[in-house]
Amino acid sequence: MGIEIRPIDEDEFKKIRSILIDIYLDGYMGLSKYAYTRIRDIKRYLKWLYKTDPSSFFVGFVSEEPQGFVAGQKNYFDKNFGEINEIHEFVVRKTKKHTPLTHMLMNKILEHFKGKKVGLWVGEHNDRAYNFYKKFGFKEKLKEGIWIRMLREEN
Repeated sequence: MGIEIRPIDEDEFKKIRSILIDIYLDGYMGLSKYAYTRIRDIKRYLKWLYKTDPSSFFVGFVSEEPQGFVAGQKNYFDKNFGEINEIHEFVVRKTKKHTPLTHMLMNKILEHFKGKKVGLWVGEHNDRAYNFYKKFGFKEKLKEGIWIRMLREEN
């Protein structure tokens, strides 16, 4: 089972977008209050994620099939923490949640951000994701509605 984490160009993004939508829906199954649920909204969201910073969009392939992705943004301005790097989305298929793929995707985006301060939002009752992020050094900083703001300080 070969795992490869890599950026994709715009043509490949368009080619696999329907698979990324399927991954998104699968990864958020049971967590719909934190996710888009209509296909057209997911499609728009994925396009926004990719266009925001294509160099910070990585897809995890297992046996050459997309199984997860992470989308970030360098030099994001956060109203509370100033200029940081942001992870906007991190999602893998449910069957891949406890596999090396998840750690490899996170390591790839953190390596890409090169030790700078990194932020993300996680749903308040998404305990599995919250604990996963804590293992990578993210700490809870504030709460807004159903969202928890986590930050990983510079190393």
